[in-house]
Amino acid sequence: MNLPFFFRALSYFVMFGTMLLLEKSAPYTESVWQKRFRVAFHLGISIANSVLLYLIITWPLFASLSYSQTNLIGIRHIMGLNGWNEVVATLVVFDLWDYWMHLANHRIGFLWRFHKAHHSDMDLDVTTASRFHIGELVISGLAKSVMIIVWGPSLLGLAVFDIMLTAASQFHHCNVNIPFDMQTTMEKIVVTPRMHRCHHALSKGCLDANFSSILSFWDRLFRSYHLATEKLELEKVGLFKPRGPETMKIRAFLMTPFT
Repeated sequence: MNLPFFFRALSYFVMFGTMLLLEKSAPYTESVWQKRFRVAFHLGISIANSVLLYLIITWPLFASLSYSQTNLIGIRHIMGLNGWNEVVATLVVFDLWDYWMHLANHRIGFLWRFHKAHHSDMDLDVTTASRFHIGELVISGLAKSVMIIVWGPSLLGLAVFDIMLTAASQFHHCNVNIPFDMQTTMEKIVVTPRMHRCHHALSKGCLDANFSSILSFWDRLFRSYHLATEKLELEKVGLFKPRGPETMKIRAFLMTPFT
């Protein structure tokens, strides 16, 4: 049971370090805040969240997984999916679930209270992928437990999805200067930094768009995709309010859902 946690942690730090190096050598835009401070601030949040999630969410997740596997409950068992067919199907199904969960975080007021802590970042880089309120992660974890019962994934399928989701999030939040023409091609399959930066941007066309995490297909299918062709659209990210020093203070960050 500890092996998936090890590989997820390993992939997290490998991707984190790789993106940091690329951001330093070829940044898309200058940071508002000092990079070292951003790394320390968001890495601290990520570590604290990981410890709390391990204590709070691990049991319901694995209880759901064990119950599903023991009793052969879930859609994938009904479909008779096994091996790599199941792993790929689990990745796609849970990516679709993540799309709708993300959309719900924006459309449902109670969920948005927690999710806006992520969007309050005035910069966008690989560290932003670690900027989530513990309340949002607990809610998402409990919803994921229900989804496990509904679908019935294998431990391998679930681990592959979690690792891919984390890597995709670090990639599409990164501040790396990738040519727009290249990203247009990439966006036919996966979510790119430009596509997700648009999701965080405050320009009219980008508001309420681009909710996909790994595969970009869902935004096209459900008509929430916006292709940002002008850099001006991506210039200002974050929220209209709050802005400024409060967005990078831990107490204000934690109190975001209650203000």
